[in-house]
Amino acid sequence: MAAPTLLNHEQQGNEGNELPFINIPDISASVMDIALSIIYPRYFIMPTWENIDSLLSLASNYVINKIYVAGVTFLYHNFKKKPLDAFYLADKYKLSFLFEETSKLVLDHLPKYKEDPTFQKLPLEIQSALIARHMSYVHSLAELSVNHFLSTYHHTCNNPSFHNKQLNQEIESRVLSILDQPSNITPSKVWTIMLSHININVSDGTDCNSYFMSDHLTKKFNIMFGDFKYLEIDKDEENPKYYIYISRNK
Repeated sequence: MAAPTLLNHEQQGNEGNELPFINIPDISASVMDIALSIIYPRYFIMPTWENIDSLLSLASNYVINKIYVAGVTFLYHNFKKKPLDAFYLADKYKLSFLFEETSKLVLDHLPKYKEDPTFQKLPLEIQSALIARHMSYVHSLAELSVNHFLSTYHHTCNNPSFHNKQLNQEIESRVLSILDQPSNITPSKVWTIMLSHININVSDGTDCNSYFMSDHLTKKFNIMFGDFKYLEIDKDEENPKYYIYISRNK
């Protein structure tokens, strides 16, 4: 019932053995034991990082949905522990949602992950996509300037010169803090530094300052760095981190 596709592999038993059997030569007995524990819920063995690839292979090759769901659920709840491993599996088994989610964490520390053997196992086009997205971020970092954020802003407050001066000081401080450590700062940290709230007291300028923060600054940042997203698993947090990412072609 759980794996009707396996019936296509059923073979008749030898003489003296009345029971038919199913030969699955590419799956180890230990992995099949876990698979059966998922299918038959008398006891349940959780997938682990050591067997998740084999379980997803079994589930994909023989269309065993119950094992597939158990494997994907394991990855969703544990991908933060091993982002690159989870990303590799998300690509291998065409898990588009997890592919994008895990790419956020991989790209946040890509220089480190590029040295990992698992990175070399990724298809060349996926390696290239990750490198290209990260290089785009690095190039944007090199062009970071106060002028990019303030030169086109139109104030609606009664004291634009004072407000602009305050904004200039704050944005300059943020830009300098990033440029002081360009090789050690992650994309998510850049987002947090640049887009954290600026609280400036401007008489009759509350709306002006709010608009700068909620609309203008965010738009200018996205023009320079491209889209950022938070992790879906963190969406209910008060201040979730935002990351660069790549998506998988379905």
